Amino acid sequence: MPEEPTSSTSSAGLSNASEQCVEFAVENGLIPATKECRTHRVPMKVEYGQNKNVGSFVCNKGNCRARSRVARSKDTLFENIKISLARVFYLMYCYAHCWSYEDAIHENPEKDKVSIETVCDWYNYCRETVVFYQIERKEAIGKTGGTGKVVQIYESKFGKRKYNKGRRIEGHWILGLIEDGSEDLRLEVCPENIRSADALVPLINKHVAEDTTVHTDFWRAYDFLGEHGYIHKKVNYSDPDNPFVIPDGTHTQRIESQWRVVNRFFKKYNYNHPENFADIITEYLWRRSVQRNKKDTFMKLIKAIKYVYK
Repeated sequence: MPEEPTSSTSSAGLSNASEQCVEFAVENGLIPATKECRTHRVPMKVEYGQNKNVGSFVCNKGNCRARSRVARSKDTLFENIKISLARVFYLMYCYAHCWSYEDAIHENPEKDKVSIETVCDWYNYCRETVVFYQIERKEAIGKTGGTGKVVQIYESKFGKRKYNKGRRIEGHWILGLIEDGSEDLRLEVCPENIRSADALVPLINKHVAEDTTVHTDFWRAYDFLGEHGYIHKKVNYSDPDNPFVIPDGTHTQRIESQWRVVNRFFKKYNYNHPENFADIITEYLWRRSVQRNKKDTFMKLIKAIKYVYK
């Protein structure tokens, strides 16, 4: 994993000084500090004539100057940007701190107004980066559970409810998994919004190691888990005489408690867009991890960008 990024400027400084923005980008590995000329094998110089944001690398030896120019932003998040570097960092800061589009527009420190389209685009760029980073991070961690471990599994539905001619429009079914004694929460959007065994078992196989003891409710889709290498225990919450924790300790209370927090996140930021619902779920997991580790969200976003564009 990349090194933890460093910050030597405040958010206000980043918003108002292009020079500080470039320095900050270099310090945190978002743009290269140096580049070697392929022909002369010497360090190239940085010029800001054609690329006012972060400059270009140029070799001044012989007739190399004209053909050696390389944008410093090449293969970085800042390649071909149409707005100032200061504004980019400002919008990244807004996204990291969950500012609404309206707040990002209203609090913009630059004289010219930022459009809602620009805010939307950069929030999406940031989210795409976070999603890629979070998915790769989970893949590197591997599966949860294992011999002697317990993983609680429960599914819930999220998304705005509407009524159309007496019918409720359904939200999104989400499968949640968490290991006892761990904060490694896993969430997956059920494919095609279906929670059948054909849909849920592959998701569980994706995240949970074989020989794990899994706790679920009595939803019939889970009945096949024993055939997939799991020790399956069930608790029937629909039975009024059934305790929340049965005598052998089987329960799903911990994973169920996670849903209240997830639901608050979706309601607070009105994240119910069906076209990118899976990305929002992944973003939530990233934000949850940052918060639990008591890290700065903006600097963690910088770290994710550095990782993705490494």
